[in-house]
Amino acid sequence: MLKLTKLSIISSVLVFSIASLDLQSDEGLIPLEHFACKSNFNTFKLSPNGKKLMIINTIKDNVCDIEPDKSRRVEESMRFSGMMILDLETNETRTISNGSADDAVWGAGWLTDSRIWYQPRVKRGSKIDAYVKFAMNIDGSKKRIIEPGSRAYEAVYNVAHNDPDHIYVFNNSRRPSIMDYYKVNIHTGRRQVIAFGPDIGDMKGKAILGQIADPDGTPIGMLIDEGIERTLYEYDRDAKEWNVHFKFKCQEPGFVPIGTYKGKLVVSGSKFSPSGELIEENDTNALYLYDTKTREFSDKLFQDPDYDAGGLTGSCRETDANSYEYSASSEFAGMSYWSMQLEHVFLDETSETAYYSVKALFPEDNVSIVSSSLDSKVVLVQVSGTNNPGDIYLVDFNNGTVKLLFQRSPWLDRSKLVRAKQVVYKARDGLEIPSLLTLTKKKTKHKYMVIMPHGGPNTQQWIGFDGWAQFMVNRGINVLQPNFRGSTGLGASHYMAGNLEWGKKMQDDLTDAVNWAVENGYADKDRVCIAGASYGGYATMAGLVFTPDVYRCGINAIGVTDQQQLLDNFARKASRFQSWDEEPLLEWGDLSTEEGQRYAKEISPILHIENITAPVLVLHGSNDNVVPPFHAEDLISKLKSLGKTYESMFQAYEGHCVTGCGELAALEYLQIQEDFLNKYLMN
Repeated sequence: MLKLTKLSIISSVLVFSIASLDLQSDEGLIPLEHFACKSNFNTFKLSPNGKKLMIINTIKDNVCDIEPDKSRRVEESMRFSGMMILDLETNETRTISNGSADDAVWGAGWLTDSRIWYQPRVKRGSKIDAYVKFAMNIDGSKKRIIEPGSRAYEAVYNVAHNDPDHIYVFNNSRRPSIMDYYKVNIHTGRRQVIAFGPDIGDMKGKAILGQIADPDGTPIGMLIDEGIERTLYEYDRDAKEWNVHFKFKCQEPGFVPIGTYKGKLVVSGSKFSPSGELIEENDTNALYLYDTKTREFSDKLFQDPDYDAGGLTGSCRETDANSYEYSASSEFAGMSYWSMQLEHVFLDETSETAYYSVKALFPEDNVSIVSSSLDSKVVLVQVSGTNNPGDIYLVDFNNGTVKLLFQRSPWLDRSKLVRAKQVVYKARDGLEIPSLLTLTKKKTKHKYMVIMPHGGPNTQQWIGFDGWAQFMVNRGINVLQPNFRGSTGLGASHYMAGNLEWGKKMQDDLTDAVNWAVENGYADKDRVCIAGASYGGYATMAGLVFTPDVYRCGINAIGVTDQQQLLDNFARKASRFQSWDEEPLLEWGDLSTEEGQRYAKEISPILHIENITAPVLVLHGSNDNVVPPFHAEDLISKLKSLGKTYESMFQAYEGHCVTGCGELAALEYLQIQEDFLNKYLMN
């Protein structure tokens, strides 16, 4: 049976005067197990009237207990979720699924105040298809199949609150790569075709980047990634056909639709004339209203001068962690995007008022509204930060109460975690590098520092919880995490400045970070280590081979060591799962040219191991399909043959992960790092 205690639900009321959650802490160590343990997975969804709460819950006490069997990675019970409905007025609950292996759910949602949909987990060999979806009243009555199940993908894209008998779904059962649009009766399951997706030929080397529909469910457009080209297809509802509306290329100006508002599209990017000429080129993506019939843009609604507000950075890469919010009428209400913290932009006044009323309670934290009643009088809020893995609160503006419902990883003592600082330093060519600086609370003999470049490399370092960084800070080491050139979310020029700069200017940015930290008193010059995963692992090795005098040690986790083998026939390998063929040729190098081959040899750390003077720790998963294990195996062989100081660990059941691995593997990764840092950085 589901129990509220399983959810760590806390019923105390904090009547809009929450005391500071940033408590003073002692200098005690957080056990390594607390960084390795997996927290329960829970989803909370409010009914449209805000009177009931759907809870999809991992059926396990949310405590830290390491699964001892590496092949299982986590406890078997963490693989399944149950579901219950909580009446917020009476505190009565109704169990829909008990979360056992025989009675679990994959997903669920509200259709009306009294009716829900859910997808059960179906055992192999069952007569019911594994992808079937049901609708039923919350009292268990009038249960109907609304999706008969298939191997196709189907998702709800609109719940029509002005038509409570229907929902809108897209489905790819007709053609695996393209979605068709359907209107589904939530009582009978009867479905009606609204529109077929566009006929755009062979989808090899292509992918859907996004699609958008009117509030009435009729599609408006679909954005397709075709190599380095982006094509926006427009749906003509009268002719029932799709046409090319606009084309642009990766690393050239373009725009992306992200919602509808009062009969127009909300788009993110640059501004064009009706005939397609560029009028206003924006380095950071700006928001406009766009009329698809006249092809006219409004005046600029919003632009952050330093960070992209949604869209594609440089018309190429998706910006990290965008979240779009929609009103009761399914129109665009606002969005969040990352600077070095979570930022919000609103078009809808009701949504804006609700958000800032909640944000005032947690002024120093990232705050996201994850579910809301239609009138925004009752909201579910996620509060998180560099010193908080995430808490869920129920905020009721009707009676002025705030209730803490759930804490992610409650065993992590928030008072011993550290809030990061946002800093900016200048690279040697004047480029500003926004970064996160997390300073240890521990008193230490020296000012130890780890430079931690993020993975990708075309992603963004933002101000969220990072267990790897917190582990190091808790052990007495300052951590600096730069958004070096090539990072996304900081505008086209910052991203494109990383083109063909692996091991070169991208690496200079990290050396400049070390110099800045030393000059500003955050690090002792001879007490700096470099550590990173994936591209960060590459940057670790590049730092050790190209600037050996800068670092005392290095930790290379799942890192690239051979650029030639990374790029060899990369397009064919990438096309197995996406259209991502040609972007890396612009960013990372092109082996089809002599110049590209020379570049790959020049920047591949495996070819320059003789330069290493510092100890290196190599961590890799034997099942890594992103950066295959030979990158680590060849590195270790070369280190050994040259008599270099190194340590290594392979995890037999793991892939492309460091802290996100199975619990015991993550714990062992942390333990060997702690020993390595104590031996080579802090001795």
